[in-house]
Amino acid sequence: MQTNEARRIRVFHVDDDPDACRLMTWLLRFEPDMEEAGYRTNAAGLPAELERTRADVLLIDLTMHGEDPIDAIREVRQTLPQVRIVVLSGSSDPDRLRLAREAGAVKCVLKSPEIDSTLNAIRSA
Repeated sequence: MQTNEARRIRVFHVDDDPDACRLMTWLLRFEPDMEEAGYRTNAAGLPAELERTRADVLLIDLTMHGEDPIDAIREVRQTLPQVRIVVLSGSSDPDRLRLAREAGAVKCVLKSPEIDSTLNAIRSA
């Protein structure tokens, strides 16, 4: 049986701030075209987790403890080229944002109270 309903975008998000993770989990519940694939509070081991959860989009913060998110972006791009990577960061450092794009991020969005810009970046990725 085939349905006319489009497949939802599976979003996996990474942020070392647990409150930011809870907020994104909550927001994704209300988006009819998206669903949460999972989340982590660090960037270690992302490719295996993204493959396991069948994520379409990785939403990742650029400022975290542990593994450098730029290295994680590069690793995801090399091992899972089909996953679209969107950076959501509180840092507006142009060098850091450039490195994220060079590593494989398709969009870079600054954290702001305007959540629509983040959701639109996920959709357009």
